[in-house]
Amino acid sequence: MTLAMNLINSPLINPEQILDSYRKSDAVFIVCQNTKKQIIEIAAINQEAEKITGYRNEDLLNKDISTILPDRIAAIVHEFVEYEDGNDLMHVLGKISDFAIKSKSGEEIGFKLRIIRGDAFAGNPWFHLVMVNDKQEKTDNLFRSVLKENFKGHETIDQFTGLPDRDSLLKDLELVVYHVRSKNISASFAVIDINRYSSLLSEYGQQNCDKIHKHIGEICKMKLRPEDTICTLSDRSLGIIMIDTSQEVARMVLNRLRWAISVTPMQIKAEEVSSQVNISFTQIDGKVMHAELLAKCEDYMNSQRVQVNNSVQLVIAYERRTEAEDRRNAKLPVEPNLRVRPRRKPKK
Repeated sequence: MTLAMNLINSPLINPEQILDSYRKSDAVFIVCQNTKKQIIEIAAINQEAEKITGYRNEDLLNKDISTILPDRIAAIVHEFVEYEDGNDLMHVLGKISDFAIKSKSGEEIGFKLRIIRGDAFAGNPWFHLVMVNDKQEKTDNLFRSVLKENFKGHETIDQFTGLPDRDSLLKDLELVVYHVRSKNISASFAVIDINRYSSLLSEYGQQNCDKIHKHIGEICKMKLRPEDTICTLSDRSLGIIMIDTSQEVARMVLNRLRWAISVTPMQIKAEEVSSQVNISFTQIDGKVMHAELLAKCEDYMNSQRVQVNNSVQLVIAYERRTEAEDRRNAKLPVEPNLRVRPRRKPKK
């Protein structure tokens, strides 16, 4: 079985779910850098990629990436991608300024390429190649700016952390849920919980714990995009809203954020104190209301606080029922005596 087939059959990875998390106007290719065979295999493409290339998803499954690349770009990939150590596909394609793909008819189509690194699978790196629709991106950038201004209009700033407070986050989240539902944008929400908060409070006091909270918020501001929203949820937790961010991208961003927090200590009482955090996050799909999204992430964090340490965990806020589980289609047993109510006797 090929690497691409192993990827698709893996219970840990769902290519269909990954592709669905991107904008419908962007063409997306999932590819695997197969170290053993020393080729770049195509694992899946979305409907927009099918429309642009003229290929169906099943036509490209397991095929070398050169199938969809002009000869000049395919030659660069073949020459410069290193499968053991060194330049991987992301590094090589990132150096190509005039990126294009080749359709089934042989036509070259230029695109602005965004490359996203996925988690390693079976010891091999894999990537999402996103061909960005420039017109849609400009529209989205304008929308994000307007949305951020709307947030500022109703936000109340916490006096200790300098971040918007819990009520502000709920209003922001409510607005994002509405736009995800009405404009078909992607967005993710995360809760950051400070590890060992009770111990830190006991050892350093409330004032210094507020400084730790503020310190983590500052790292978030540096590492996240200007349009991302960072709020204070409680003394020990922060909330983050990321617009135009798929589930897979959110996982990678939050893992990098978790690492940055752990390696950036702060000075308290003449000693360096390193903070570690747990992060729970979920995809905002427009079907789950803002308060429930927050509750799902916080409930998970509260239930796992003792068991987990310095982790990032996906929380599924909305689970689709299968046809067999849908109560409308279920043939539920009915007690015989409830089928027909006894008729009332007519009055004499």
